[in-house]
Amino acid sequence: MRRRLILANLALVVTVLFAMEVPLALVYSRHEHDALDAALQRDAAALAVLTGEIVEHPAEHDVPGLAQRFSGEPGEVVTMVDAEGVDLTGDNVLSSDPGFRAILDAARRGSARSGELNGIVYVAAPVAGGGAALVARTDESIDHRVHQFWLVLCGLGLAVVGVSLIVSSRLSRWVVDPLVRLDRQAAALGRGELSARADTTHGPPEVVALAATFNEMADRLDELVTSQRRFVADASHQLRTPLTALQLRLETLDPDNEAARDAALEEVARLTRLVDGLLSLARAEGRRSVREPVSVSSAVTERHDAWLPLATEQRVGLELDLDGTGSLTAELVPGHLEQILDNLIDNALDVSPPESTVTLRAVRVGSGIEVHVIDEGPGMSEEERLNAFAPFWQSATGPRTGRSGLGLAIAQQLARASHGSLRLDRSPEGGIDAVLRLRCDAVRGPVRS
Repeated sequence: MRRRLILANLALVVTVLFAMEVPLALVYSRHEHDALDAALQRDAAALAVLTGEIVEHPAEHDVPGLAQRFSGEPGEVVTMVDAEGVDLTGDNVLSSDPGFRAILDAARRGSARSGELNGIVYVAAPVAGGGAALVARTDESIDHRVHQFWLVLCGLGLAVVGVSLIVSSRLSRWVVDPLVRLDRQAAALGRGELSARADTTHGPPEVVALAATFNEMADRLDELVTSQRRFVADASHQLRTPLTALQLRLETLDPDNEAARDAALEEVARLTRLVDGLLSLARAEGRRSVREPVSVSSAVTERHDAWLPLATEQRVGLELDLDGTGSLTAELVPGHLEQILDNLIDNALDVSPPESTVTLRAVRVGSGIEVHVIDEGPGMSEEERLNAFAPFWQSATGPRTGRSGLGLAIAQQLARASHGSLRLDRSPEGGIDAVLRLRCDAVRGPVRS
């Protein structure tokens, strides 16, 4: 941003200098050449009058001295001819040049001429009674002055650009550096560093005000997160202790009333799972962990091997379909993929009837990876699949399993933390196809297996 600001300012300065200096130099050059033309016109007119007098009274005038007086300017030459074309000033570069001789002949015939020939600016004027006068001067001195003027303008332009560069650099540093520091603190806050604060002592007033607002937001966010963490810790202690005591009391009840005791213990187990689910959901929503490259195929294979004994015990097939994706990796929070798969496989096994199959599949789709957990259970309607990620949600038509209804909500939060997404589709067999979408287009660093 700082570089763009400096370049934009320099572009503006250079454009303004170009728009001002180029026309100024062109006007100066035009003025110098016009001044030369005017001087030659004046000298030619005066010389034409004197030439007429010389032609009438040649003995009374010092022609060489007159010619030398009119040739006082550097590079200026004069030539006077009579009505017969005889050169009164002696041979010179003008009278011996065929081009200038033709111009003198035209002037003798009454046709005044002016222009530039062979790098020499000239004016030829006819003389009353016959003859002609020609005044010429090279424009080398004018070109030299114009070149010097161009150099002066370029020097001034470079000086202005240099000053503008220094001013732009300092101004951009004053404006941009506080924004860069503020961006770094905002990124740190987004990573979970709640102590990140912006500098409110340097920069433009608007940036300082923005930094102060950011600090107020960070303070408020720190208070909220600290309060949430304190609540999670307190809830963990306050809920687990009475549940543990209640479980111990129920286990010591009269064994004759075994049905009532088992029902109470089952209810305690359900409440324990509910508390554990709430704590896991709170941690998943409040944590911002660093992502690392993780081997998706290794994680899927590991969870397949871990859940295979339970699936076999329930007479449910657990198949693994990596589809040649053994080398695929994605940037994930370490441990999140395993937790997501545990929740999805647990749900799939819970609804799968005996002799059915649960399939774990990992495939590349475009620039990402999709991990599927497909069951052959009763499935859900489209509305139920959309609502299934809400905390505590349970299907109104499905069997009552005693679960907390937090598994999918936790899995979705973990997927978001790894910049992934989770959705429920209908499987070809009518069950659920839980699809975890992961990004694998920007993996850096060693792969964690």
